[in-house]
Amino acid sequence: MKDADRLPYWPATLNKGMAAAYCGLSYELFRKLCPVKPIAFTDSAKGERYLRLRLDEWLLSLDQNTPFCTTYATNEVEPGSWKTASNQIAEPRNGAGGYPIIDDPKHPVNVFYESLGFDPETMNEDDMRRLRAKAHEEWTAGIPGTKLGKREIKALKYLASIGPAIKIHWRDVKDCGPDTEERLKIRGFIETFPQEDYPDRIGYYMLTDEGFAASQESGT
Repeated sequence: MKDADRLPYWPATLNKGMAAAYCGLSYELFRKLCPVKPIAFTDSAKGERYLRLRLDEWLLSLDQNTPFCTTYATNEVEPGSWKTASNQIAEPRNGAGGYPIIDDPKHPVNVFYESLGFDPETMNEDDMRRLRAKAHEEWTAGIPGTKLGKREIKALKYLASIGPAIKIHWRDVKDCGPDTEERLKIRGFIETFPQEDYPDRIGYYMLTDEGFAASQESGT
């Protein structure tokens, strides 16, 4: 089970997967569209976290259904600012499943809906989970045989320098964020092992023989 499904609330800082889920976007779409830069707690990509407050600001800036840039005689708002009094912000229109309905077809949320085949007017959370699972399966099926990305090559280079069949702590592997990790695992190039104290979290990587061979073929 992923963190976003298990937590009873959204923490102040979110990893990449949770940030994408918080915005209602797939990880791939979130990475392409979100301009918010993460803060870095460590030198590793795994230490990067997104401030939920900044994500809220970005999402509010996209909303064209509320008068964010309007000045009222009794309660002035700075032109171009999203900060308004609560009585100036219209309630969002939601569909049967509670998902927001946005009129602009080019809005990132609508682009995400369209990519899944999700209809916010009639579909609910179960439909969203089903469609996201289907999209992830299709994405997973398309990974094998494709060209290695730069981060995948960097991670393989380090793992190959240690050798196959050796467990390596995740903190020691640079440029191996959640997306890179998943791609390498789908390709069969690495195996992952849980942490001793937190069995639901990845603690170690191990390069497979296939991954070592791929590192040699790619010139890493």
